[in-house]
Amino acid sequence: MMKKEYEVGFLLSRTTWAMNNFVNRLLKESGLNDISVAYFAVLQALWEEDGLNISDLGGRVHLEKSTMTSLIDRMEKAGLLRRTDHPTDRRAYQICLTPRGKNIQEKIDQVASQAYQSLTRGIVEKELKISIGVCRQILQNAEREGVQRILNKEKKEEVI
Repeated sequence: MMKKEYEVGFLLSRTTWAMNNFVNRLLKESGLNDISVAYFAVLQALWEEDGLNISDLGGRVHLEKSTMTSLIDRMEKAGLLRRTDHPTDRRAYQICLTPRGKNIQEKIDQVASQAYQSLTRGIVEKELKISIGVCRQILQNAEREGVQRILNKEKKEEVI
């Protein structure tokens, strides 16, 4: 039996992998061959507020700017969004949905709903809420610890 100190990370990682594979298969079956589950958070953020700059968008979806750049490149190639000049900052640009990016929402919502129904089958709603809360707390702890370690490292470097 695996130690709990290893099992939590292993199960979270393996679950993420399995869920992503399942959703990507559903996308392909739905004719969305050029769409990836990796696009979901960006699309959802832009459906809520189109025209965000890359920094604000990255903050909303909790991704680093370097990760965002390659993701935006792939989504632009898929015809889901485009970069436009920022109206007040010549150094920046806005990320805007294309007509395809706007029109695909209903189909992606259907895929997400189908995945949710399939993957949560047999799990009581109360248990799902608890699981979501536990995952959020682990994420917050990991992010807090990561930031704290960076700050501690910077303080040590200042002393040297």
